[in-house]
Amino acid sequence: MPWLDVLGNDIHYTDSGAGRPVVLLHGHASAAACWEPIIAELEQDFRVLAYDTYDHGWSSNSPRQGPLVDRVAELEHFISSLGLENPLIVGQSMGGMTALRWAIRNPAGAGALVVCGMGWPLVVPPPGQPGQPEKFEVFSSLDADEGIWLGVGNSFTEQWIAENPRDYARYIRVRSTATAIEAARHPRSLEQSQGEFLSADPSDVDWFQQGLESISSPLVVMIGDEERPRIRRGAEHVAATVPGAHLVIVEEAGHNAYFQRQDILVDTIRNTAATAKTPGHAA
Repeated sequence: MPWLDVLGNDIHYTDSGAGRPVVLLHGHASAAACWEPIIAELEQDFRVLAYDTYDHGWSSNSPRQGPLVDRVAELEHFISSLGLENPLIVGQSMGGMTALRWAIRNPAGAGALVVCGMGWPLVVPPPGQPGQPEKFEVFSSLDADEGIWLGVGNSFTEQWIAENPRDYARYIRVRSTATAIEAARHPRSLEQSQGEFLSADPSDVDWFQQGLESISSPLVVMIGDEERPRIRRGAEHVAATVPGAHLVIVEEAGHNAYFQRQDILVDTIRNTAATAKTPGHAA
Protein backbone atom coordinates (compact mmCIF):
# COMPACT_ATOMS: atom_id res chain seq x y z
CA MET A 1 0.00 0.00 0.00
CA PRO A 2 2.09 2.98 -1.21
CA TRP A 3 1.93 6.41 0.39
CA LEU A 4 3.51 9.70 -0.60
CA ASP A 5 3.98 13.03 1.15
CA VAL A 6 2.48 15.58 -1.23
CA LEU A 7 2.83 19.17 -0.09
CA GLY A 8 2.39 18.18 3.53
CA ASN A 9 -0.50 15.78 2.98
CA ASP A 10 -0.20 12.02 3.46
CA ILE A 11 -1.48 10.74 0.12
CA HIS A 12 -2.51 7.14 -0.54
CA TYR A 13 -2.17 5.82 -4.07
CA THR A 14 -2.16 2.63 -6.11
CA ASP A 15 0.41 1.67 -8.75
CA SER A 16 0.03 -1.39 -10.96
CA GLY A 17 0.82 -2.67 -14.43
CA ALA A 18 3.71 -1.62 -16.63
CA GLY A 19 4.28 0.62 -19.61
CA ARG A 20 3.16 4.14 -20.34
CA PRO A 21 1.84 5.86 -17.18
CA VAL A 22 -1.86 6.62 -16.84
CA VAL A 23 -2.91 8.78 -13.87
CA LEU A 24 -6.55 8.52 -12.76
CA LEU A 25 -8.15 11.41 -10.84
CA HIS A 26 -11.40 10.77 -8.96
CA GLY A 27 -14.26 13.18 -8.36
CA HIS A 28 -15.50 15.16 -5.37
CA ALA A 29 -16.43 12.95 -2.37
CA SER A 30 -15.15 9.92 -4.28
CA ALA A 31 -11.93 7.90 -3.96
CA ALA A 32 -9.30 6.10 -5.99
CA ALA A 33 -11.03 2.81 -5.20
CA CYS A 34 -13.84 3.79 -7.57
CA TRP A 35 -11.37 3.24 -10.42
CA GLU A 36 -10.63 -0.40 -9.47
CA PRO A 37 -12.59 -2.18 -12.25
CA ILE A 38 -11.15 0.25 -14.80
CA ILE A 39 -7.64 -0.26 -13.45
CA ALA A 40 -8.08 -4.01 -13.89
CA GLU A 41 -8.55 -3.44 -17.63
CA LEU A 42 -5.95 -0.73 -18.15
CA GLU A 43 -3.11 -2.41 -16.23
CA GLN A 44 -2.91 -5.01 -18.99
CA ASP A 45 -1.45 -2.31 -21.26
CA PHE A 46 -0.26 0.54 -19.04
CA ARG A 47 1.27 1.46 -15.73
CA VAL A 48 -1.83 2.74 -13.94
CA LEU A 49 -1.73 5.07 -10.96
CA ALA A 50 -4.66 6.42 -8.93
CA TYR A 51 -4.48 8.47 -5.76
CA ASP A 52 -6.87 9.74 -3.11
CA THR A 53 -6.71 13.52 -3.20
CA TYR A 54 -6.56 15.11 0.24
CA ASP A 55 -9.85 15.06 2.22
CA HIS A 56 -10.79 11.89 0.33
CA GLY A 57 -10.34 8.12 0.57
CA TRP A 58 -7.44 6.95 2.71
CA SER A 59 -5.43 10.15 2.36
CA SER A 60 -5.15 12.70 5.15
CA ASN A 61 -7.53 15.53 5.85
CA SER A 62 -6.57 19.14 5.39
CA PRO A 63 -6.75 21.50 8.38
CA ARG A 64 -10.33 22.48 9.21
CA GLN A 65 -9.37 26.13 8.90
CA GLY A 66 -6.92 27.89 6.65
CA PRO A 67 -5.83 27.68 3.02
CA LEU A 68 -6.12 24.43 1.10
CA VAL A 69 -3.52 22.90 -1.20
CA ASP A 70 -4.24 23.55 -4.85
CA ARG A 71 -5.19 20.19 -6.35
CA VAL A 72 -3.27 21.08 -9.51
CA ALA A 73 -0.14 21.58 -7.43
CA GLU A 74 -0.91 18.24 -5.78
CA LEU A 75 -1.12 16.53 -9.18
CA GLU A 76 2.07 18.23 -10.35
CA HIS A 77 3.94 17.09 -7.25
CA PHE A 78 2.58 13.55 -7.57
CA ILE A 79 3.75 13.33 -11.19
CA SER A 80 7.19 14.78 -10.50
CA SER A 81 7.78 12.76 -7.31
CA LEU A 82 7.23 9.51 -9.19
CA GLY A 83 9.13 10.64 -12.30
CA LEU A 84 6.17 10.18 -14.64
CA GLU A 85 7.00 11.44 -18.12
CA ASN A 86 4.20 12.70 -20.38
CA PRO A 87 1.53 10.69 -18.53
CA LEU A 88 -1.96 10.12 -19.84
CA ILE A 89 -4.20 11.97 -17.38
CA VAL A 90 -7.80 10.83 -16.91
CA GLY A 91 -10.10 12.79 -14.60
CA GLN A 92 -13.70 12.39 -13.50
CA SER A 93 -15.80 15.40 -12.42
CA MET A 94 -13.62 17.35 -9.94
CA GLY A 95 -10.69 15.27 -11.18
CA GLY A 96 -11.58 16.28 -14.72
CA MET A 97 -11.39 19.94 -13.76
CA THR A 98 -8.05 19.31 -12.07
CA ALA A 99 -6.83 17.74 -15.32
CA LEU A 100 -8.00 20.76 -17.34
CA ARG A 101 -6.45 23.25 -14.94
CA TRP A 102 -3.18 21.26 -14.94
CA ALA A 103 -3.19 21.19 -18.76
CA ILE A 104 -3.61 24.97 -18.91
CA ARG A 105 -0.45 25.30 -16.82
CA ASN A 106 1.28 22.53 -18.81
CA PRO A 107 -0.16 22.85 -22.35
CA ALA A 108 2.04 20.11 -23.83
CA GLY A 109 2.83 18.24 -20.62
CA ALA A 110 0.48 15.29 -20.95
CA GLY A 111 0.75 12.47 -23.42
CA ALA A 112 -3.02 12.82 -23.68
CA LEU A 113 -6.00 13.91 -21.59
CA VAL A 114 -9.41 12.30 -21.04
CA VAL A 115 -11.87 14.46 -19.11
CA CYS A 116 -15.08 12.79 -17.92
CA GLY A 117 -18.18 14.49 -16.58
CA MET A 118 -16.72 17.99 -16.53
CA GLY A 119 -16.43 21.12 -18.63
CA TRP A 120 -15.90 24.86 -18.42
CA PRO A 121 -17.31 27.40 -17.74
CA LEU A 122 -19.54 26.22 -14.92
CA VAL A 123 -20.67 29.73 -14.00
CA VAL A 124 -23.63 30.43 -16.27
CA PRO A 125 -24.38 32.90 -17.77
CA PRO A 126 -20.87 34.16 -18.52
CA PRO A 127 -19.80 37.50 -17.03
CA GLY A 128 -21.33 40.49 -18.78
CA GLN A 129 -24.44 38.62 -19.96
CA PRO A 130 -27.94 39.05 -18.51
CA GLY A 131 -29.23 36.76 -15.79
CA GLN A 132 -28.01 35.40 -12.51
CA PRO A 133 -25.15 32.88 -12.40
CA GLU A 134 -26.23 29.39 -11.40
CA LYS A 135 -25.30 28.33 -7.89
CA PHE A 136 -22.54 25.75 -7.64
CA GLU A 137 -24.17 23.16 -5.38
CA VAL A 138 -22.25 20.89 -3.05
CA PHE A 139 -24.35 18.23 -1.37
CA SER A 140 -23.55 17.29 2.21
CA SER A 141 -22.75 13.70 3.08
CA LEU A 142 -24.62 13.94 6.39
CA ASP A 143 -28.27 14.40 7.22
CA ALA A 144 -29.54 16.36 10.24
CA ASP A 145 -28.85 13.40 12.54
CA GLU A 146 -25.36 12.91 11.13
CA GLY A 147 -26.41 9.79 9.28
CA ILE A 148 -24.15 9.03 6.35
CA TRP A 149 -25.83 9.17 2.95
CA LEU A 150 -23.21 9.60 0.28
CA GLY A 151 -25.74 10.80 -2.22
CA VAL A 152 -24.60 9.91 -5.72
CA GLY A 153 -27.85 8.44 -6.99
CA ASN A 154 -28.47 11.28 -9.41
CA SER A 155 -25.06 10.64 -10.94
CA PHE A 156 -26.33 7.35 -12.37
CA THR A 157 -29.40 6.58 -14.44
CA GLU A 158 -32.24 4.83 -12.60
CA GLN A 159 -32.12 1.95 -15.06
CA TRP A 160 -28.43 1.34 -14.40
CA ILE A 161 -28.99 1.34 -10.64
CA ALA A 162 -31.84 -1.17 -11.02
CA GLU A 163 -29.75 -3.43 -13.24
CA ASN A 164 -26.52 -3.15 -11.18
CA PRO A 165 -27.53 -3.03 -7.50
CA ARG A 166 -24.33 -4.66 -6.23
CA ASP A 167 -22.02 -2.36 -8.20
CA TYR A 168 -24.06 0.63 -7.04
CA ALA A 169 -23.85 -0.47 -3.39
CA ARG A 170 -20.09 -0.99 -3.72
CA TYR A 171 -19.69 2.43 -5.28
CA ILE A 172 -21.44 4.00 -2.30
CA ARG A 173 -19.42 2.02 0.25
CA VAL A 174 -15.97 2.83 -1.12
CA ARG A 175 -16.74 6.52 -0.67
CA SER A 176 -17.58 6.08 3.03
CA THR A 177 -14.18 6.40 4.71
CA ALA A 178 -13.09 8.06 7.93
CA THR A 179 -11.54 10.86 5.86
CA ALA A 180 -14.81 11.44 4.01
CA ILE A 181 -16.77 11.49 7.26
CA GLU A 182 -14.41 14.08 8.77
CA ALA A 183 -14.68 16.27 5.68
CA ALA A 184 -18.48 15.94 5.74
CA ARG A 185 -18.81 16.82 9.42
CA HIS A 186 -16.49 19.79 9.02
CA PRO A 187 -16.82 20.84 5.38
CA ARG A 188 -13.91 22.49 3.65
CA SER A 189 -14.65 25.16 1.10
CA LEU A 190 -14.98 23.70 -2.39
CA GLU A 191 -14.70 27.26 -3.66
CA GLN A 192 -11.28 27.53 -1.99
CA SER A 193 -9.99 24.27 -3.38
CA GLN A 194 -11.45 24.76 -6.84
CA GLY A 195 -11.64 28.56 -6.93
CA GLU A 196 -9.88 28.97 -10.25
CA PHE A 197 -12.69 27.40 -12.23
CA LEU A 198 -15.58 28.84 -10.24
CA SER A 199 -14.48 32.44 -10.56
CA ALA A 200 -16.71 34.70 -12.62
CA ASP A 201 -14.16 37.51 -12.67
CA PRO A 202 -13.71 38.53 -16.33
CA SER A 203 -9.91 38.41 -16.09
CA ASP A 204 -10.04 34.85 -14.71
CA VAL A 205 -12.47 33.83 -17.44
CA ASP A 206 -10.22 35.30 -20.13
CA TRP A 207 -7.19 33.56 -18.62
CA PHE A 208 -8.93 30.18 -18.60
CA GLN A 209 -10.29 30.62 -22.13
CA GLN A 210 -6.86 31.50 -23.48
CA GLY A 211 -5.38 28.61 -21.55
CA LEU A 212 -7.76 26.13 -23.16
CA GLU A 213 -6.81 27.46 -26.58
CA SER A 214 -3.14 26.81 -25.78
CA ILE A 215 -3.48 23.11 -24.91
CA SER A 216 -1.65 20.96 -27.45
CA SER A 217 -1.94 17.55 -25.77
CA PRO A 218 -4.60 15.30 -27.37
CA LEU A 219 -7.88 15.73 -25.47
CA VAL A 220 -11.11 13.76 -25.30
CA VAL A 221 -14.13 14.97 -23.31
CA MET A 222 -16.59 12.23 -22.32
CA ILE A 223 -20.07 12.90 -20.93
CA GLY A 224 -23.33 11.04 -20.52
CA ASP A 225 -26.32 12.13 -22.59
CA GLU A 226 -28.17 12.72 -19.30
CA GLU A 227 -25.41 14.92 -17.87
CA ARG A 228 -26.41 18.06 -15.97
CA PRO A 229 -27.05 20.85 -18.52
CA ARG A 230 -24.43 23.19 -17.04
CA ILE A 231 -21.70 20.55 -17.23
CA ARG A 232 -22.77 19.44 -20.69
CA ARG A 233 -22.58 22.99 -22.00
CA GLY A 234 -19.13 23.36 -20.45
CA ALA A 235 -17.96 20.04 -21.89
CA GLU A 236 -19.12 21.02 -25.35
CA HIS A 237 -17.35 24.37 -25.01
CA VAL A 238 -14.06 22.72 -23.98
CA ALA A 239 -14.24 20.24 -26.85
CA ALA A 240 -14.91 23.08 -29.30
CA THR A 241 -12.13 25.27 -27.87
CA VAL A 242 -9.13 22.98 -27.38
CA PRO A 243 -7.45 22.41 -30.76
CA GLY A 244 -8.16 18.93 -32.11
CA ALA A 245 -10.28 17.88 -29.11
CA HIS A 246 -13.05 15.29 -29.43
CA LEU A 247 -16.38 14.98 -27.60
CA VAL A 248 -17.74 11.52 -26.74
CA ILE A 249 -21.39 11.38 -25.66
CA VAL A 250 -22.42 8.14 -23.94
CA GLU A 251 -26.05 7.16 -24.43
CA GLU A 252 -28.28 6.37 -21.44
CA ALA A 253 -25.69 7.53 -18.93
CA GLY A 254 -25.52 10.29 -16.33
CA HIS A 255 -22.73 12.18 -14.59
CA ASN A 256 -20.90 8.93 -13.83
CA ALA A 257 -20.85 7.81 -17.45
CA TYR A 258 -17.24 6.76 -16.88
CA PHE A 259 -18.45 4.07 -14.45
CA GLN A 260 -21.70 3.13 -16.16
CA ARG A 261 -19.90 2.43 -19.43
CA GLN A 262 -16.41 1.39 -18.38
CA ASP A 263 -15.95 -0.35 -21.72
CA ILE A 264 -16.33 2.94 -23.60
CA LEU A 265 -13.94 4.73 -21.25
CA VAL A 266 -11.29 2.01 -21.52
CA ASP A 267 -11.56 1.99 -25.32
CA THR A 268 -11.36 5.79 -25.34
CA ILE A 269 -8.19 5.76 -23.22
CA ARG A 270 -6.57 3.09 -25.39
CA ASN A 271 -7.49 4.90 -28.61
CA THR A 272 -6.30 8.23 -27.24
CA ALA A 273 -3.04 6.65 -26.08
CA ALA A 274 -2.44 5.47 -29.62
CA THR A 275 -2.40 9.10 -30.79
CA ALA A 276 -0.46 10.46 -27.81
CA LYS A 277 2.96 11.98 -28.26
CA THR A 278 5.97 9.88 -27.35
CA PRO A 279 7.34 10.47 -23.84
CA GLY A 280 10.21 12.92 -23.87
CA HIS A 281 9.09 14.69 -27.04
CA ALA A 282 7.10 17.89 -27.36
CA ALA A 283 3.89 17.92 -29.34
